[in-house]
Amino acid sequence: MNFFSYVVLGGFSYAAGWAVRTYVLDKQPTPEQPYNLKHPAILAYLGAFFIIMLIVSWLLGRYTLGHAAIDLPFIIINSLVATFVYSFGLNPEKANYEVPD
Repeated sequence: MNFFSYVVLGGFSYAAGWAVRTYVLDKQPTPEQPYNLKHPAILAYLGAFFIIMLIVSWLLGRYTLGHAAIDLPFIIINSLVATFVYSFGLNPEKANYEVPD
């Protein structure tokens, strides 16, 4: 995979996290514990995405990159990085971009 492929994969990961936050989490009633990266729902979404990315990374390695055997370092590192990027889209903490006085 080249750099552009990783940028596209990162964009899809971020967009998936943003879509879950916008269309799933924001539509639910406000929870007692505010959403952050330690909230059980957020951790469940991160875990599910990591498992999905393990499968996607294996498929990319097998059919796109032509790895005959299972390439565990590629699969694990690729999945961790994609899940990390996904967490930025999923994290509902809003940054304050106001310019200070």
